[in-house]
Amino acid sequence: MIHVCLTHDIDRIDKTYQYLTKPLAALKTGNIGLALRRAFSPQTVRRPYWGFDKIMQIEEKYRVRSTCFFLNESIKCKLTKPKTWKLALGRYDIHDKRIVSIIKELDANGWEIGVHGSYNSYNNYDLLKHEKETLEAIVGHEVIGIRQHYLNFCDNTWQVQHQAGFKYDSTWGLTRGIGFKNEKVKPFFPIANADYCEIPMTIMDGSFASTPERWKKFDKIAEEIDKQNAYLVINYHNNNFDKFDFPSYVEDYERMIATMKNAGALFMTMGEACRMILDSM
Repeated sequence: MIHVCLTHDIDRIDKTYQYLTKPLAALKTGNIGLALRRAFSPQTVRRPYWGFDKIMQIEEKYRVRSTCFFLNESIKCKLTKPKTWKLALGRYDIHDKRIVSIIKELDANGWEIGVHGSYNSYNNYDLLKHEKETLEAIVGHEVIGIRQHYLNFCDNTWQVQHQAGFKYDSTWGLTRGIGFKNEKVKPFFPIANADYCEIPMTIMDGSFASTPERWKKFDKIAEEIDKQNAYLVINYHNNNFDKFDFPSYVEDYERMIATMKNAGALFMTMGEACRMILDSM
């Protein structure tokens, strides 16, 4: 049996500096007119990086639900440290009325809300605990799942997450390419005798789009997951549902869902998968 968990890392909700950088991709394809319109008339497409409406539309169409990991980044932008520019510029405030509203709407209609651990939280208990409690105050109940931003990870991450009260993590995955990191296909228990599991991430949008013969590899991944009765965890960022900046992403996402539906896969949120996995211990 193939179990499918659809997930979305919510890194940003507004397009900012990308109005200048992303049209370069269009220029490479020769679509100069469209590139200029998007660069100098950003209101032509209102809130192109919001993405939630499209996510909900597609998932409602197939009667599936996903898990959305929301980021509460606290890094400050420092001109002398270019690494902070991308992390800090254009980030959203977790208390933004738009964010609070969409979190509550998603939660009320069957989507799961999780923490997208901020860039430095992977080895910082106090910061991670704060981010968990902040999101719980917004959603009004316990939040049990997490995936670290940029898949940041160290030997201490699982212990820090478990100590903060999480039941599962889904950071274990490839930053480049698709498939299984260190050949780990099935969920595993990184902390002995703990009510906590790791559910590996299998496919991420950008890596999938850049993978040669990606659909053949997708089929092989699905076959292996079926063979091992494991979980196909798919991660598509909400901002990547903008067809101009990320052509083919929406079509690929919907095709994955349709393909797995036709194969008789069982769709569930990460939280539902976690409960199933922990119950089998």
